[in-house]
Amino acid sequence: MAFQTENFSKPEKVVPSLCDGYVLGNGYVEYTSRDTILYALGLGASEDPMDRRDLRYTYENSEDFGVLPTFAVLVQFLLPQVTSVHDCPGIPEFNPMLLLHGEHKLTLFKSIPTEGHLRVVSKIRKVEDKGSGALVNIQLHTYDADTGELLTINEPGIFVRGIGGFLPADRKSAGSSKPSVLIPDKEPDFVYTKKTSASQAILYRLTGDRNPLHIDPDMAAVGGFERPILHGLCTFGIAGHGIIKEVCDNEPAGLRSIEGRFSSPVVPGQSLRVEMFKGNSKETILFQVRTVETGKICLSNGVAQLNVPTNAKL
Repeated sequence: MAFQTENFSKPEKVVPSLCDGYVLGNGYVEYTSRDTILYALGLGASEDPMDRRDLRYTYENSEDFGVLPTFAVLVQFLLPQVTSVHDCPGIPEFNPMLLLHGEHKLTLFKSIPTEGHLRVVSKIRKVEDKGSGALVNIQLHTYDADTGELLTINEPGIFVRGIGGFLPADRKSAGSSKPSVLIPDKEPDFVYTKKTSASQAILYRLTGDRNPLHIDPDMAAVGGFERPILHGLCTFGIAGHGIIKEVCDNEPAGLRSIEGRFSSPVVPGQSLRVEMFKGNSKETILFQVRTVETGKICLSNGVAQLNVPTNAKL
């Protein structure tokens, strides 16, 4: 894989003109059904070995063996796209423990095959000044390397604490770059609850994100946390799994896109409650994820678009 590796001096502040459009990576990755099964297990699938709905994602000899669509978020870690933000000539030096995943959107154009050879092209779309830090908006296009077909687009928003303040006050961005999603003030139409295990992050990291923030207490402390926290994308995947199970009759092809904002950390061992609401159209589900023990919303601004016709319970 080719990355831009020219020698350059790191700036003292973010230089947007050197960031926008910067190519982070253009390379290839292969995966097998072992990787897709490990991902499903990392989300807590098949904790009940008699749950035949989960066996669809964890047992390769199932008649309907398939892949949870949010598996597609892993390509950014199988290829070190996000960590390559540090190499951008317009980004100053920063401690990797101060990098947080702020928000994410995944759009699917085809079903994810159980094994594949992919080409991933990623770039920085833009960098926003949030005052206390910078929001680096990345876009990753994933293609079938053999046919050239576009499979997915990932759009992570990476928040780097401590490198904000690079724009005049009147050009700073307040809050998120996306409008807030108004969750209805009523009981959810669908609910999916998942109790995470105390070792959930230790297992999930084997899917590709080896950030020590999620396993090393000392590194978590550097990041400002009392103990290692769960990967935001694990929560994201649990939400997607819940939507597919509860709304799409466990049909992975029912999910067309999913997005959300990581609003508070989750400690492994806590329970997650995915609260889903019917949107203004049959294709739209609004959702949020609540940490049961604290009552806090840990994933907000959730929107899922569904493919129809489907077996969706709408």
